[in-house]
Amino acid sequence: MKHLTSKNAKKNNWWKYLLMLALFPVLAQLVVAWYYLLNTNEDAVGSVSIEINNSIHYASNPTVQIGILALFFIFMLIAFAFVYSHLHHKSFRTVINGTRLIRWRRIIIGFAICFVVEAFLFGADYYLDIDNYEVRLHWNSLIPLGLVAVFMVPFQAFFDEIIFRGYLAQGVAHLTKSRFLVILIPTIFFAVIHAFNPILNGVGFWTVLLLYFLIGLSYAIISVLDDGIELAMGLHAANNVFATIFVVNANSIIKTDALLLMKEVNFPDAFVPIIIAQLVMIAALAFKYKWPWRSVFSQIEDGFAIN
Repeated sequence: MKHLTSKNAKKNNWWKYLLMLALFPVLAQLVVAWYYLLNTNEDAVGSVSIEINNSIHYASNPTVQIGILALFFIFMLIAFAFVYSHLHHKSFRTVINGTRLIRWRRIIIGFAICFVVEAFLFGADYYLDIDNYEVRLHWNSLIPLGLVAVFMVPFQAFFDEIIFRGYLAQGVAHLTKSRFLVILIPTIFFAVIHAFNPILNGVGFWTVLLLYFLIGLSYAIISVLDDGIELAMGLHAANNVFATIFVVNANSIIKTDALLLMKEVNFPDAFVPIIIAQLVMIAALAFKYKWPWRSVFSQIEDGFAIN
């Protein structure tokens, strides 16, 4: 169990975690919120925003919007890796599982499982409520969107996992020695920060908060049980890629050229397939990897420094 135990006490001071968390996830969400504001209220951000809007055609090219956001997270990942290695004097890869080796196969497995589960549940919902969907098969717009989704969108998911289930989780582990709190605290941070993003119009703060809490809780449990965040990286990436290519709902601020338009999202009914999906994925992965569930409530012992 190295993900939560690799440490070097002199290089993991609490203020370093506070600085990194203030610098990266908060900055990222502020930029994303500002970006969404450009698409909803030009007057609120003045003439500079209007010039930016005109220069890259925000309103007319949603695929460009998605690509720009993904590119921003790629730069944020590079910046985080650089700052982390200099601030903590350790390899950036130790954030992923406590070692210098990344388990790439697990990322692929997580991606595949999530994609299959979501495709099945979404397909079932489509046939049960077909009148709530509008098919929009336009290859000239769907193909570019698919390329952006596959090759760029996963980096946003990787950024979230590295920050919350990786870096923050290790910080909480060093401070509390509790795996339960490693699951709970990063999940709360993840939900609160994302709940402030105006991704959906007309959806209340508490609804979005609960949505992200449930998803984040699932990824956190998986990461603690698997002793690393690779599976969560794959799951999160698949969720974002699937949502980008196949479905956009009418309340989304960015109206992508996804294959299907969902005319109405009904909460709290929408929580049912989300909960089912998370439970199925946890169960499938737990069966495959034979995780010791009792470890969730066990204390974390000090490990060895890995530079």
